Amino acid sequence: MTTTDAGTIAALLEELRTTTSAIAGDEWLSQDLAATPKAPVSALGEDGKPLQALDSAGVGFLTPMVSFLEEPLRQLQGDPGGVEQGAGDLRNASTSAAALAESYREKASSETSGWSGQSATDYLQTGQQLVDGVLSIAETALTNATALIKAGEVVAQVAAEVTRLVTEAVGKIVPIMTQAVAAAAVTFGQSIAAAIPQCVQIAVDCGLRIAAKLGELLASGENLIKLVEGAAAVLTIVKQSMSVIGELAQGGSAPSTTAELPTVSEQEEDPEEAAVV
Repeated sequence: MTTTDAGTIAALLEELRTTTSAIAGDEWLSQDLAATPKAPVSALGEDGKPLQALDSAGVGFLTPMVSFLEEPLRQLQGDPGGVEQGAGDLRNASTSAAALAESYREKASSETSGWSGQSATDYLQTGQQLVDGVLSIAETALTNATALIKAGEVVAQVAAEVTRLVTEAVGKIVPIMTQAVAAAAVTFGQSIAAAIPQCVQIAVDCGLRIAAKLGELLASGENLIKLVEGAAAVLTIVKQSMSVIGELAQGGSAPSTTAELPTVSEQEEDPEEAAVV
């Protein structure tokens, strides 16, 4: 497929739409995260402190020994307003570009209403390519907006899951410690000494489950980045094709090379190489 083939930009536009659909459909999520209850972006701003239940139960002295359970929550906390504003700006850019493409489509059609023959066919074909090119820009902006929101949602989702796991662990720890504290007087504190390792082990087990969730988040994030990078590589090729069309429209000639554009699958294998084609 050369850069002047009529269907080039249309095919690339379709690939961009497929990418946006894949992001919106959570196809980049791990199987476990896909099955985890969703959370809104607004949840990113929540300052969860499930270990405070230890203080409420009168066993707050144990908190320093299991404080590592809340560290992931601090790392996952973010600014939902920034995410939503960034996504909103990208959506606005997408809407504006789509409107521009539609305006050009209508203008090209009205200005050639009286034309006939090959010149009319060529003009309309070139016009459609330019329309698809502008729509590709709009679709890429929408892809990025969707990715930004989805990334925020999945981080909030993992934060909610971490909170649930810590709360569950605390629910196991409190009965053990309160019972140990109640028996401390008659056991000369030995009950507390025996209970602490049990409780710390519960926290460690919980920490391992949290680590697994964070690993799934990292892997899913890498999948999302690949999709976004793939969209950027496709847009680069769209720009190259539009540049060729622009030169032809101004009376220039297309590049003499007959080298083929890389397919989308090739772009996904090496986005950086595709970006410099």
